[in-house]
Amino acid sequence: MIELIRKYQLRRAFKGYIYTLGPELRKRYGGSDQYTVLQIKKTVVHLNLNKQYLPYAVAMYRHEQSKNTVDMLRLDQAFLDRLRAEVAAALFNGNPNYDARDVLSLSKAVGWKGGPTPNWWSNNLGKTSL
Repeated sequence: MIELIRKYQLRRAFKGYIYTLGPELRKRYGGSDQYTVLQIKKTVVHLNLNKQYLPYAVAMYRHEQSKNTVDMLRLDQAFLDRLRAEVAAALFNGNPNYDARDVLSLSKAVGWKGGPTPNWWSNNLGKTSL
């Protein structure tokens, strides 16, 4: 039961880190292959996201160890690779060779997904080519 709750909380944190943190990182620092630990941490604190899973956020948006990953979060390269494997299993079908751009692409807004067209009245009168 506890493992089920942990997985649920982890999925919620992943969604927050993808759909909220990703666009904010792109807006603040531009698109990048990876972001620094300070950029990630500062943005998580600014957005009031769950700081308990901050190592997963670092694993999503960073793929190599730095001085700050070791000093601030105690994440060496081996542990970072394990976290990245866990993220890859959840988001990328087990492919651990993703970078921050791949995670950012998950947060892109999608377009029209069916339903009535935006201008349905014109369509009913035959003035569009749908």
